[in-house]
Amino acid sequence: MKDIARKGLAPPVLLLLCLLVNMWARWPVLMHIDEIFTVSWRVCTALVTGGISLGLSLTGLVTLMSNHTTLNALHPERTSTLVTSGCFRFSRNPVYLGFIGIHIALALLLSSVAGLMLTPLLILLLSILHIPVEEAGMQELFGRQWEEYCNNTPRWFSLAALYAVIRGRAK
Repeated sequence: MKDIARKGLAPPVLLLLCLLVNMWARWPVLMHIDEIFTVSWRVCTALVTGGISLGLSLTGLVTLMSNHTTLNALHPERTSTLVTSGCFRFSRNPVYLGFIGIHIALALLLSSVAGLMLTPLLILLLSILHIPVEEAGMQELFGRQWEEYCNNTPRWFSLAALYAVIRGRAK
């Protein structure tokens, strides 16, 4: 198998950079931490979004680890198992989806318009720099099994996929 590793910023580093830009854009607000956590719809929404997103990312990582496959997005050729269980049933990229949610949550918490405006860039960078290479590696490793997974599972998220998972459990 050819080595399809690429150089660049790992997805967690991209997230960290976006979070730092969020904080830099609103650094004066950070000096008044008590104002950030004043109970409001914005704070509640940020905390719920952040909690769900962090949970989604961690669940995805734990699912990958429990299936004894790589967590290193820069080396998809090291993948040993096609993981389609857990949160990977309703999204092919639950960890990245969680990253985006964490970024949005911090932007909401800090009332950072710049942070919210940066969200499409984070999605674009993940979609251009990482996901195509990872998916090419999965296609090469798993062939038809990967194609079936792609046909049944959205790249990011869909309520229909989540509903199908929930409905499948009810049976």
